[in-house]
Amino acid sequence: MRLEGRIAVITGAGSGIGRAIALAFAREGASVALLDVREAAAQQTLALLGPGKHSALLCDVADGASVVRAFDAIDASYGRIDVVVNNAGIDTTPGDGMDKLIENRGLVTPFMSDAAFQRMLAVNVFGVFACTREGVRRMLREQRGGAIVNMSSVAGLSALAVAHYSASKSAVLGFTRATAREFGPHGIRVNAICPGVIDTPMAARVPEAAMKPLLAATPLRRIGQPEDIANAAVYLASDEASFVTGQWLSPNGGLVMC
Repeated sequence: MRLEGRIAVITGAGSGIGRAIALAFAREGASVALLDVREAAAQQTLALLGPGKHSALLCDVADGASVVRAFDAIDASYGRIDVVVNNAGIDTTPGDGMDKLIENRGLVTPFMSDAAFQRMLAVNVFGVFACTREGVRRMLREQRGGAIVNMSSVAGLSALAVAHYSASKSAVLGFTRATAREFGPHGIRVNAICPGVIDTPMAARVPEAAMKPLLAATPLRRIGQPEDIANAAVYLASDEASFVTGQWLSPNGGLVMC
């Protein structure tokens, strides 16, 4: 098993890609701490993991104090952290104009509030920073090295989403490269995954009129599955990727080719 004996923290683990990553990590021998702003959802994932020292904790990654509390609890339970998967994220926020997309003739940004843009960055960017900071503090203490896996998106590579979401996911890639250079001498690898269209509750909210052209532009002609992303996360967290840092993988069916 590729993650035997590792202690892994997964944010946004209550559903979709986060749940799939948790299941894959547990199968590969990791002990998994599941973080989610919806505690009941994290508990549901926990019930699916089977034997092992796993746990579910309430955590709002946009709240630095909440992140510290969660990582302190993980510390008390496990004593160390080997892997952090920064998966928690949102794709829309109240007041971002998405609810009036049609009547606004396809425009969103001119109708977006300050709070909507700031909330997107708080979850998708600050959340990655806060969890990385707390994970790396513990990795450095143990001097064991470690792996960080950040969830970006094809929207961070190409103009395939609205401005605040694309901006947040592009920022994750910049953060990944900067921290990979910073942490590399300490044996801590940092990489990112840029999923394409994946069959998750988030994707289910995308209107059919917007989804159809995305699937038509995907050479493999199918929507991705959460397991497609989980497989990439297992690889990046494992020793198979021991010489991989500052990079991104994009399981997207060919929607974006670089």
